[in-house]
Amino acid sequence: MTQAEEDDEARLRASRVVAETVERSLAPYRGLVPPEMLAQMREAIEDELVSNPTSVALLRQLMARPAPASSGEVPREDAPPGGRGQGRAGGAAGGGREGA
Repeated sequence: MTQAEEDDEARLRASRVVAETVERSLAPYRGLVPPEMLAQMREAIEDELVSNPTSVALLRQLMARPAPASSGEVPREDAPPGGRGQGRAGGAAGGGREGA
């Protein structure tokens, strides 16, 4: 996949996330406020989501990883090679109270 295709895919994913977020935000107001007001609310929410630095950072986190194709354990890059780490000699990691 070329960089241009990856950029297009990222933009499309961002558009979907913004659209889904806007729809969830407007859902409680449907049927309660006039369509013109919903349109104004939609515009304000979209503008805030794409221009506010905090919102942009949250959107990036939402888009950082695509959903896994299936459930199950996923190896972590920073995990010890043998699986679970060892805490004190003979004990499991975690640092809980002794004998608790």
